[in-house]
Amino acid sequence: MERRDFLKTTSLVSSAFVIGFYLPTKSRAAETTVAKPLEPNAFVEIKSDNTINFIIGQVEMGQGTYTTLAMCIAEELNVNWEEINFKGAQVAPVYNHFYGPLMITGGSSSIVAKQLEMRKIGSALNTMLKEAASKKWNVRVYDIKTKDSKVINKKTKEDFTFGELIADLPSIKVPKDPKIKHLKDCTIIGKPHSRHPKEAWAKVTGKADFGLDTRVDDLKYAAVLHPTVFGAKVKSFDASALEKKTGIIKVKQIPSGIAVIADSWYLAKEALNDINVDWDLGDFAKISTADMDKEYAAAMEKEGASMRKDGNSAEAFNEASKVIELDYDFPFLAHAAMEPLSFAAHHKDGKATLWSSAQSQTLTFGATLKVLGVKAENITYNTPYLGGAFGRRGAINLDFILDGLHVAKDEGFPVLTLWTREDDIKLGNYRPKYKNKVKLALDEHGDITAFDAKVASQSIFKGSPFEGFGFKDGVDGAQKEGLASHPYNIDNNDMQAHVMESPIPVLWWRSVGHTQSAQTVECSIDQAAAYAKKDPIEYRKSMLSNERFITLLDDVALKANWKNRKKEKNVGYGVAIVESFGSICAQIAKVRVSKNDFKVEKVWCSIDCGFAFNPQNVENQMISSINFGIATLLSSEITIKDGATVQNNFYDYTVTRISDAPDIEVSIINSGEKIGGIGEPGTPPILAAVPNAIFDATGKLYTSMPIKIG
Repeated sequence: MERRDFLKTTSLVSSAFVIGFYLPTKSRAAETTVAKPLEPNAFVEIKSDNTINFIIGQVEMGQGTYTTLAMCIAEELNVNWEEINFKGAQVAPVYNHFYGPLMITGGSSSIVAKQLEMRKIGSALNTMLKEAASKKWNVRVYDIKTKDSKVINKKTKEDFTFGELIADLPSIKVPKDPKIKHLKDCTIIGKPHSRHPKEAWAKVTGKADFGLDTRVDDLKYAAVLHPTVFGAKVKSFDASALEKKTGIIKVKQIPSGIAVIADSWYLAKEALNDINVDWDLGDFAKISTADMDKEYAAAMEKEGASMRKDGNSAEAFNEASKVIELDYDFPFLAHAAMEPLSFAAHHKDGKATLWSSAQSQTLTFGATLKVLGVKAENITYNTPYLGGAFGRRGAINLDFILDGLHVAKDEGFPVLTLWTREDDIKLGNYRPKYKNKVKLALDEHGDITAFDAKVASQSIFKGSPFEGFGFKDGVDGAQKEGLASHPYNIDNNDMQAHVMESPIPVLWWRSVGHTQSAQTVECSIDQAAAYAKKDPIEYRKSMLSNERFITLLDDVALKANWKNRKKEKNVGYGVAIVESFGSICAQIAKVRVSKNDFKVEKVWCSIDCGFAFNPQNVENQMISSINFGIATLLSSEITIKDGATVQNNFYDYTVTRISDAPDIEVSIINSGEKIGGIGEPGTPPILAAVPNAIFDATGKLYTSMPIKIG
């Protein structure tokens, strides 16, 4: 640290010391930073009273990121685990993701992207604290240790709290490449932990602040009247009926519709009923799901953009002993998170304060600059807990964020703009609708010699800020992931994509493209195994060369007692294995079929994410992902009639109920391979294992979701 900077900061350092240490990526220059005291653009803050704050750029939406990243720092820093606090970060490059120059939480990437960084931060600060103490005691660093937020002299047993050393830290050089423990030697990392007690108890007692909980002085509330038909626009409106209503502060037109600002949200919401709007519905008002089905089916008859082409499929089909053809239909899906969408903003005197439940702080920040016209240094960003997301709060079109910004613009008082759940479910940003077609060529032994496939869907990435990342040569990244990259040794592959167009906004949904590719690949493989009269697991293993896949299949088969599974009438067992987000997950589902229904009774799950930093959280995420996926097999779907969504709320967009949840056993394999994600990889296999189990029970493969028995 330069002497001048040291002199500037020592007057404040008695109150806090903040350190930032981060590794170079394409989106961030290599840099080590000792931040000026109280500046929140770093990772660890130590206060003189020995308060330890972890400043985290990721959002916590139920996936356990806060706890696991804190474990990574605590492992090396040796803080008192239960006493640490979490603080959401302001928007700054230091928190950027390796995806690019932006802060974002998604893609099951938080631990993958940040674990090494957090561990090195803890190690660096640990070294600095010991060096500071060694100078005070005039002893070797070797004779000093850290434990429970204290620095201890091994010989004399004297100690300093971390907070007592903060005035000495600015003079200590930050290690450029701090050493970290080998994973096998860790005492916190790799061991099962419940949620950090401060996070858990805050939620249990209702003290945790979610977006809906935003409460500040002079806060007002807003609701927005949106069109129901996709692409509709306001031609004119009449809100004269609200002019004399008590508690109504303002009615204003914003780009998405008509907003009402009131003293309470209930007043604002009810006031929407008194507004008469003349809508320009547009041509999409003539479109329903059946029309889209015909359009997608027509696309299957045409050549599409190439996703993968190798070998000679035409020749393989000419020589095939058997050709299997399958059509898959996947509807639009809503995310249906428990907490409805909200955004609060206070715009006054060229400054803005935000309370944002968004998965990307950088995109929200950029929208604030554009809509409110404020300077970056005049924006204060608050990140509450997110009550579930599954991708929805990472909306590329920033729909609910833009609503909140336009509502609060120039008002001079803070406004909390809240969507109803009906707004969320009816306004789009769905998992795209997919129609897939598969052709398999089999030889006389039942082995697959060619795998042809076509996919038709809207593009998630085309026309978005992520187009360069996820859209190329007429193919959307979500169309090909898991399909063009399937793990099986098949010599001939010809896979094509059709990008469909509509005004319905589409978005990533838990496990993104794997939601369609997992079933397309794994159910097709099962059909080939059935024709060959071979065991589905052994059939898969015969086509796999990656030992991680084989190990997982053996492990899940052992856990489920696959070879000795009990044969029962109307009961079937199905298997699937999928690699997604850097992790591989194998599942076996036991399903009981009745006349018009089915019940998933048991699921065995084996997961290899390289290394499980928090095994308890890994298990929880697997259970969550499996139950999340089961809803799409049982009931969840979005349908369109006359240009509008039919479904409204949980009563007609049904998610998994407690009575639907199966018994789930999770086995974790630490292969030591590259670290993978964990929030999403549990969903894709269940989407295929259950249909395969139903086929085992009934002899019929259901390829249209949700599955309707009978």
